[in-house]
Amino acid sequence: MKNIYKMMAVLAIGLLYAACTNDDDSAIIEENTFGNAEFYLDNGVNGDKLILGSSYKNSNGETLTINRFNYIISNVVLIKADGTEYVYPKAKSYFIISEEADLHTISLKDIPAGDYTKVKFGLGVDNQRYLEGEAAQQEFWNYAAQHNLTWTWSTGYRFINFEGTFTPSQANKSQKLAEQFGFQIHQGSNSATDNYREIVLNLPTTARVRKGESPNIHIVTDANKILDGTNKIILKDNLNPAGTNATIMGGENLIKIAENSLNMFTVDHVHNGSGTQHK
Repeated sequence: MKNIYKMMAVLAIGLLYAACTNDDDSAIIEENTFGNAEFYLDNGVNGDKLILGSSYKNSNGETLTINRFNYIISNVVLIKADGTEYVYPKAKSYFIISEEADLHTISLKDIPAGDYTKVKFGLGVDNQRYLEGEAAQQEFWNYAAQHNLTWTWSTGYRFINFEGTFTPSQANKSQKLAEQFGFQIHQGSNSATDNYREIVLNLPTTARVRKGESPNIHIVTDANKILDGTNKIILKDNLNPAGTNATIMGGENLIKIAENSLNMFTVDHVHNGSGTQHK
């Protein structure tokens, strides 16, 4: 019996040593080495998973059935605890997230090995990139057009395309189904305002980029914040003169929506190590 206890003790010490050794190895940052990272953007609505065609009630009292939620993420930056930034190459730093096309992942390649504590990215396409002209971004423009994230070239990109139907707050069981209206919210820049926004997120766990290790940063996007955030936007107040559809593509409400979008993203968790890609 004593021999069994001794063997168990030796095994436990060995496992502890191995664990400590692995932690030490992971803590070592080899100079001039590179790794990859992945963002997974998980679309939700006020704490619930976003399922297209499903209905959600917001604090404005309106019930939304969401049929489309697409948006552009750009200009990704990884930030260390000391403030050092790694700016992902701009030409490769434009991505589309689309619920209807099941596009949720951003894969970043050849990042300098290091411990990163924050991420920064843009929502939309920055004016500098847009002014480079059509030829410089034709491939991404075509890709964005496939996912309903462009207007004409002269009017540019839709940064967010959020569409569906809604029922006003005063609707009740005695009212007809005709009390359901369409809505379209297309956030983008225009001649009056630049609605591109930059988001900075703290990571709850350090993202360790190493050769052979790829952290996965799981970000939750709350579509509810678009209308039901710092600024409350009532869709019924934005019905067209015919009273059939609420469309917001410019004006003061679009500026308010752009402000709301700053709080649309939160980091849920970070997976470190090899084989951490989201399944």
